[in-house]
Amino acid sequence: MKKNKGALMKKFTRKQWILVGVVAVVGLGILRSVTNGGSDLPADKTTLVEEAAPVATIAFDTPLDLGGGVFVTVASPSRFSPTTFMTNIDQKPKTSNSFKVTIKNGGTEPLDFTTVSLVAASGENVCFDVLGDLDINGAPTDALAAGATTTYTYGVGCQAAAGEPLSLTVQIGESKVAVEGKLA
Repeated sequence: MKKNKGALMKKFTRKQWILVGVVAVVGLGILRSVTNGGSDLPADKTTLVEEAAPVATIAFDTPLDLGGGVFVTVASPSRFSPTTFMTNIDQKPKTSNSFKVTIKNGGTEPLDFTTVSLVAASGENVCFDVLGDLDINGAPTDALAAGATTTYTYGVGCQAAAGEPLSLTVQIGESKVAVEGKLA
């Protein structure tokens, strides 16, 4: 008895062959996506992000108009002794300074303080926030109403001695201000 090779092929209906084809295409598509075999991937996935330069460099106690009616002034730093309840005290700073930051919103819209940040440095030395006690709490959390002014106290600890440089970068929205001086 001879077996017909075409008999096996004829056992599937046309709908079954379409289903087999669809399953094969879907399976190969999944396999390709899992193995990342696509040629549409970029050769280099690195992205260059450039930091915006400060709009101005000022000294302590110098008010600056950032435009849009927003003014910022950073008062001269003063030395303080952090308490054990303050953030980053485990870093054991050589010098801790606090300073008052005054922001005036002369614009027409409230100023969202989530857009306000401050970064400190002292030459090659590390600086970090020291907040949470002695009324040194950092920026407020509530928006600053149009036409209003607020002053808050910010504290930093640095692995640097008094008299060494203190550089602050205050960012409000898209505007950056560099404030240069010395540690107290």
